[in-house]
Amino acid sequence: MGAGLGASVMSRKRILFIDNRPEHLRQPALRLQVAGYEVEEASSGAAGLQRLRSQSFDLLILDAELPNEDGWDVLKEVRDDPKLKDVKAIVFMAGQGETGKLALVPVDAELRRPFSLGALLEAVEKVIGLP
Repeated sequence: MGAGLGASVMSRKRILFIDNRPEHLRQPALRLQVAGYEVEEASSGAAGLQRLRSQSFDLLILDAELPNEDGWDVLKEVRDDPKLKDVKAIVFMAGQGETGKLALVPVDAELRRPFSLGALLEAVEKVIGLP
């Protein structure tokens, strides 16, 4: 039974969560971990891109409003990279002003702040399936 447990832990779906505000990362990351996903965090777009290029992830969750860099620019860089372009993405947006950018940079789902942890989990399950 122990070998089976180890095998399931090794095959968990991996999520990279990019947000510059630790208070925005803690609860959602914990909720996703409790649900069975493996979650890593990055506090900037540059750090997130570095992780994406050096590790394998099933999903990128990204704040559209990062300081010193636009989250949309980070996502565009992901989409333009042949090795990363197929990574699924969920983007957090603060309001309706970001809607036009959805047509320019494809995402698999978007959530508008404030959102519930249940809505986040539902979006993740819709995009990459159960853990």
